[in-house]
Amino acid sequence: MYNNRQLIIGFVVGMLVPAFLILMMYAFKFSESSFTSFVSASIRQGIAPAIIALSQLGNLGLFFLFLKFDRLWASRGVILATFLYICVMLYFKMGA
Repeated sequence: MYNNRQLIIGFVVGMLVPAFLILMMYAFKFSESSFTSFVSASIRQGIAPAIIALSQLGNLGLFFLFLKFDRLWASRGVILATFLYICVMLYFKMGA
């Protein structure tokens, strides 16, 4: 039971941190336009996979942080979230 809770926590945090980093990229670089126009322009210009890949650096840090504190199931949750982001990235890369 404890392992499932750690896995879910790792997955949720692994989904939220890259989303937060994408929002930070928008806020610091592209705040003059709306968020929906930022998303549609990044998809149209083909840079959405690069933005998603860059946001995964947060998950890399999370993964090693969970490993350092011996939260192996939470680090597995982060890996699971990363695979989900990779699927989204491949969807955009293949020409959505």
